[in-house]
Amino acid sequence: MKKLVSVTIPTFNSEKTLEKTLESVKNQTYKNIEIIIIDGYSKDKTLEIIKEFGVKIVMCEGGLLEARIAGTKKSRGEYVLFLDSDQILEKTAVGRAVEKMKDYDYLWFYERSYNKEKFLPSLYDADRILVQKYLKEGVVLPRFFKRKLLLEAFSNIPEEHISICGAQDHIVASYEVERISKNMGQVENAVFHLEPDSLIKIFKKQYRWGKTTREFYGRNIYRELITKKNRPRKFRWKEPILSLKSLLLRMLRTPYLLGFWFGGEK
Repeated sequence: MKKLVSVTIPTFNSEKTLEKTLESVKNQTYKNIEIIIIDGYSKDKTLEIIKEFGVKIVMCEGGLLEARIAGTKKSRGEYVLFLDSDQILEKTAVGRAVEKMKDYDYLWFYERSYNKEKFLPSLYDADRILVQKYLKEGVVLPRFFKRKLLLEAFSNIPEEHISICGAQDHIVASYEVERISKNMGQVENAVFHLEPDSLIKIFKKQYRWGKTTREFYGRNIYRELITKKNRPRKFRWKEPILSLKSLLLRMLRTPYLLGFWFGGEK
């Protein structure tokens, strides 16, 4: 019998992107999948969309890390996939990941931007390409885990820090997993992001991430991870166009810095 895969998706006011995300999971060629939505009490039509798809839902008042943990604990699969509500899976991604897990403990998915024909999303796409091409420079985070390994990793995170961890949820979870095992593989052409396509959307998102990062940083934990993730990109002379786009994207992160320095507790 094929191994069960649990796809966990945190949501909050995700009505604009969630339907595409759920359709991409439903359309996987690998069918032994359960979907678990962890919702932060959305006020838009997110819950209506979830009901239309008939998937399992868990309500969670905490931050993103608490949502990831709640979804994993409710899961029944041997494997757990972290998916966001603005991401689209390539239709064979889960099947290829399951096959890869014969040799690995967890996997990172090669990521691109879904709407890269638009200018602002194309900046995100350029940055993703460079990060993944030069892995030592960027932060490449795994998405597909053995459930037992993930639960062990979660148990090592101080409980008092879980509920306040927002933007840094994925990097903290990955760090704890990697402390247990270094056996990570890769799945090519696997997931696509629905990127912000307006300056207002980018600024709002960046400010929010900066604010939640400041609150977490103020607890004096995992600081080296935050510093590593936020360091400047190197200019790659062999990739001048991609590098210019990546640098331009980093310039648009000013609201993140404002949120980090002025939006949360120090």
